Amino acid sequence: MWFGAGRGARHAVVCLIGSGVGASIIAHGSIHRGATSSAGEWGHTTVVVGGRACRCGSRGCLEAYVGAQAILDRYGLPLSGDQESALAALADLAGTSAKAAEVMEETALFLGVGIANLINLLNPEQIILGGWSGLLLGERLLPAIRDAARRHSLRHPFADTSIELGRLGPDAVAMGAATLPIERFLNGAAAAPMETSRSAGYLLSSGQ
Repeated sequence: MWFGAGRGARHAVVCLIGSGVGASIIAHGSIHRGATSSAGEWGHTTVVVGGRACRCGSRGCLEAYVGAQAILDRYGLPLSGDQESALAALADLAGTSAKAAEVMEETALFLGVGIANLINLLNPEQIILGGWSGLLLGERLLPAIRDAARRHSLRHPFADTSIELGRLGPDAVAMGAATLPIERFLNGAAAAPMETSRSAGYLLSSGQ
């Protein structure tokens, strides 16, 4: 929101996809954390009732279809080792292997459906795909993901939402973490003069 694809947006969802799947919801320029700071568990929204088992204990979660481990498992590759290299190899195989192509097409479909749910529910200006797996998939599948989102979204909210890749690369999370204390410092510095002014105004108006 400060340095990347979300600059200028007041309503956005940043989707991070790796082994797991999560999202950060930005509303009115601020992070929506929920009542107990657990908002954004997008990966554990249900896309198939009674579907694949998810590591959370439920079934049919989005993460069980588009998380890196789940994609490799659906193709039949082992879950151990370097997932990033394995997923890149699987994506490259899609050009020559019918099974790999099918897994990638299904992944684009499920990811598009998940994004459509965000669009219909939250009506954001932007949806940004990030995380190492999200960037890898997005570079290859973004047109198919957008098309699936379009087909499963309400027409007008979809038309007002851009779906794009993050621009900060694999270090986006670290950069975001480093930005938080800077933001607090700047907001605190801005708030302090305002509080001082309010206090002074109160003292003057009350004759103290």
